[in-house]
Amino acid sequence: MSLIKRLDSWITWGVAGLIIGVALGVNTASVWLVAIGLGGFLVYLSVHGPAKRETEGSLFAAGGVFMMGWLIGFVIHGLIFGSSVAQ
Repeated sequence: MSLIKRLDSWITWGVAGLIIGVALGVNTASVWLVAIGLGGFLVYLSVHGPAKRETEGSLFAAGGVFMMGWLIGFVIHGLIFGSSVAQ
């Protein structure tokens, strides 16, 4: 599978967001990586050109899936590595 086909897949973007969320949780580095990822996604869309009818849903869904992957990832991070609240 070519790199372009992988970047067109919402699964690739979702896994990237999930990895960032699980690895870093919610911290400054994680937020910066997500912001850079979403900016990169917008640049990728502009470079990609006009969407084709067959692939446009999958292509545009990738940005939202990236964010949802990150959210799910930091929830998992919190469950695995969660700190105890002051008792």
